[in-house]
Amino acid sequence: MEEHILICEDSVDGIFTAVYRAYEKRYAPERTQIWISEEENLRLFAVYESVDTDKETSGKVVRTLKRRFGEKGFYTFCLALSTPDTGKATAVYRTLAKGLRLRRPSDIFYRHADPDVHKVESLQTRAGREMDHLRGFLRFCELEGRILYAEIGPENHILPYLADHFADRFPKEHFLILDTGRSLSAVHEAGKAWFLASADSFMRENLKERGGEALYRELFRCFHHKIAIEARRNENLQKNMLPLRFRPYMAEFTKEGDGRIS
Repeated sequence: MEEHILICEDSVDGIFTAVYRAYEKRYAPERTQIWISEEENLRLFAVYESVDTDKETSGKVVRTLKRRFGEKGFYTFCLALSTPDTGKATAVYRTLAKGLRLRRPSDIFYRHADPDVHKVESLQTRAGREMDHLRGFLRFCELEGRILYAEIGPENHILPYLADHFADRFPKEHFLILDTGRSLSAVHEAGKAWFLASADSFMRENLKERGGEALYRELFRCFHHKIAIEARRNENLQKNMLPLRFRPYMAEFTKEGDGRIS
């Protein structure tokens, strides 16, 4: 039987737009896939369609998911879509399609043996674990103008969810969080909603730390090393609790002069 493959942008809005198109055209979920990029080798007996991102259309899907699956279920889908996994869009689409057939759609998450549900939960756990790490490992410094600044290099596109967390925690602070791998910043102005903005090297080169920031950073490094008990050092346990990939962005694991701000 004919298979439908919808190709869309790798974003929540892009994927939800593709989900809407699949429902609009009444495609059977088991014979429909949503790709975030096109494979080099085309498949026989498959119909390919390109889907342009439409935020209004995506918004309709968002409202439906929040109403039917609740905020928790919607958050699960979004975290799964934040990963770089190429099969995430199809897994999310098929999981929500199966859920919408149930009297209580959120019950779909109890069907752990279902391969699509299992994949969504695995991806959500993967992104959620990185979120938990960064909530604790993210390090702010203070720039001129009393702006808090931090850099991260996450595997998953979790910057929007981190921005939500810190906007709730520091509602009266100006802050800027830069995802270096995606050249994307979360910008929060005190008392206002945060927003995402593209970031380039020119902007970073013009960021200036507040006077005395380097001294406080050095004091923190000194404190970190002085409280360590040499006889109880356990490098393997430390690497397990604090993966190496987070350390280039943490003051206690860098030397003065290795800072990310010029």
